[in-house]
Amino acid sequence: MFVENYRQENTESIMGGGASVTNPIPYPKISDEDWRVWNLFLPIRSLDLDQSAVARARHGMMYSLYGVPYSVTDEMHKANRFFDRVEVWRKHEIEKDPIAVGVIGDERYMIARWGMEKLLPFSTIKRSVPLILAWQVVTSPVAAMASIAAIGLLTWSMLM
Repeated sequence: MFVENYRQENTESIMGGGASVTNPIPYPKISDEDWRVWNLFLPIRSLDLDQSAVARARHGMMYSLYGVPYSVTDEMHKANRFFDRVEVWRKHEIEKDPIAVGVIGDERYMIARWGMEKLLPFSTIKRSVPLILAWQVVTSPVAAMASIAAIGLLTWSMLM
């Protein structure tokens, strides 16, 4: 199992008056543009836990029920004090590179990513967005109805 932890260890102490005073959260913020990419790549929010639920989450339960590895559960426990809630996002049926995200209001922060195989770099995911959007259009009900209408028109023109 591959796990990427996004906690930034080199943040200075809040008590020391370092850079952490302006942003005490040791996880990288996800920009609105990057969140749109993540949301297209991982459209299903499989977990939405508030602070008390994260505090009660146990390794075995998180792994057996939701497929969240022990190390990610540990990281969610560490991140819990910084966020109002923690979400886990994934694909529909494929366990491909899910992410744990901390949420404060409308802002999201990357806590961790994991997967069974080597994780796709974010730059690759970002480049695949046009393909994801094209696939959504092709597989949409409107596209299916347009295809049926086109086949009906073609059949009608052949009969005439």
